[in-house]
Amino acid sequence: MIRTILVASALALALAACDQPAPEAPAELPAAPMEPIAPAAPDAGAPVSAPSAVDTPPANTALPPEERTSEESVKPESETLFY
Repeated sequence: MIRTILVASALALALAACDQPAPEAPAELPAAPMEPIAPAAPDAGAPVSAPSAVDTPPANTALPPEERTSEESVKPESETLFY
């Protein structure tokens, strides 16, 4: 019984809160005057030329040969402590 009264009063309060009038339509703003668009500037300046110096890659790009065996390569160089 009390639960029904509480539900009914909650619905009445919810409906009372919805009785707000609709907001007014926003006022129309005057249109901004259109400014003419300036034409694009012509490309000015000296033409692009090829670079005078060319970078050469280093002569030896290979890695030095591996001197360790495969078993030694999987062992760490120092002791690793896990805490």
